[in-house]
Formats: sequence, structure tokens, C-alpha cells
Amino acid sequence: MKYFFQVVFLFSYVAAIEYDIKGGKITYYGDHFLHKWAGSTNHVDGFVEYNSTTNQYNCSVVIPINTFSSGNDSRDSNMLIYCKAYDFPIIRFESKSIEVNKNSIDIEGIIEFAGVKKVIKTKAQLINFQDSEFSIEGEFEILLSEFEISRPILLFVKIEDMILIKYSIKGVRNE
Repeated sequence: MKYFFQVVFLFSYVAAIEYDIKGGKITYYGDHFLHKWAGSTNHVDGFVEYNSTTNQYNCSVVIPINTFSSGNDSRDSNMLIYCKAYDFPIIRFESKSIEVNKNSIDIEGIIEFAGVKKVIKTKAQLINFQDSEFSIEGEFEILLSEFEISRPILLFVKIEDMILIKYSIKGVRNE
């Protein structure tokens, strides 16, 4: 019986490989007819897990909203209010499916932002992959209205509804 548990333990260890997200950058791009701006953060946390038994990947990413900086403190403070960061301080992404191709990765998952969950799809470019680490880059768009975020107004005109999100994520194998 002891031998059985050792084999089961060894198999479960080999079956799952986990990478901790140890670096990255998330940047959002906003637009108004008077100007464009960007805000970014390097505070990206989470993991990517590969199950060799099922040949499936799973990932989870968490970003504190208050870590984004656009270089304009007034704009950043307003962003926290409009994005409901005091009630929902974290942006969370949980994968539903991850398909690894030769040089790209098709990712579908649920993003939770401002208290609203939405399914998103993105295609990431595999920049580096080794047994001990990986890095990817990609982008996707969101509509603020889909997350029930009222858009700020400048000179009687609202900012654009569409926000472009670019990301780069680095992971290190958890041993």
C-alpha cells in the first residue's frame, strides 16, 4: 500500500507543471479627440499550469487597479473612481481554454473588471519558452460600456468606449 501512494504522489507531481508569473507589464491605451494616453503597471501576479495527463493549460492572473500609472496623478485618481477600484480593487483573468500553436497561443478566458465578468479571446505570441521559463506578448480590446463603466467627459465629449490592452507576461517554473 505504501508503494501505491508513492507512485500516485510521483505521478501527480509529474502530471502538473506550474509556472509562477514573475514579471510582466500591462498597458491600457485610451483615446479622446483631443489626445491619447496610456497607463501601465508591472504588478502582475498569477500562475500558469500545464497538466501533461490531459495536455491542458490553465492560468490565473491578478492585477491591482491602483498600480496603474499614466504619468498624470489626476487622471489616475479619476480612473480609480470610474473603474470602481474602491469596490473592486483587482482585475482578474481566469483561462477557460489555452491552445498552444507553433509560435502563438490562443487564449480564451473570463476577465473580471469593475465587478463585471466577460469572456475574452486573445492571441499571444510566444517570445521565449524553455523548460524553466517562458514569456508571451499579446493584446485585446475591451469596451468600457460592457463593464458598466461610465466614460469620463472632457469638453462635453466622452472618451472612446474602446480601450486597447497590451500585455507581456513572464513566468518561471515553480519547482
